[in-house]
Amino acid sequence: MRKLLTIVTFLDGIFDDIARACAMIGAVLIIAITLIVTAGVINRQFIGQIWLFVEEWTALVLIPISYLTMGYTLRWNKHIYVDLLVKRFSPRAQHALSAAVSAFSLLVLGFMLERSWNWFHYTLKDAVTSSGPMRTPLWIFSASMFAGLVLFAVDMLFYFLRKLLLALNITNELKFHD
Repeated sequence: MRKLLTIVTFLDGIFDDIARACAMIGAVLIIAITLIVTAGVINRQFIGQIWLFVEEWTALVLIPISYLTMGYTLRWNKHIYVDLLVKRFSPRAQHALSAAVSAFSLLVLGFMLERSWNWFHYTLKDAVTSSGPMRTPLWIFSASMFAGLVLFAVDMLFYFLRKLLLALNITNELKFHD
């Protein structure tokens, strides 16, 4: 059992680093799109020229920002949660409930992964582009959706294992922050 926990802890450390890298990509995309929108507004106001790609890319870049940062949000406990009733339970019951809910979440994520893979495959195979004036290839954004969901599913699996171990009063060293 100890050897298995060592392997899981090692893999969790790797995925923690990946989650941090994806959060950095999200932050860079937020900064980049902020600069592009600002430059587009200044350009339109003072020069009178309209950049057609600003609105299209602003909308499309929300996809990787959202999906690539989900694992990081889960790891750092920065997601939205409602604990009005749950906080009245014992810590062990809270961990057991979290494990049960995260197990259900893994089932839902499995369905989402299948759907996002189909969407990625369709956009890549049929060379689907956006309906905007730039005709941006959508496979780039569907790939980030699939990759983000894969990483989120792996992080959810580690979260499930962490909560299960805590419910069973087994110490663990998985990199989640409460």
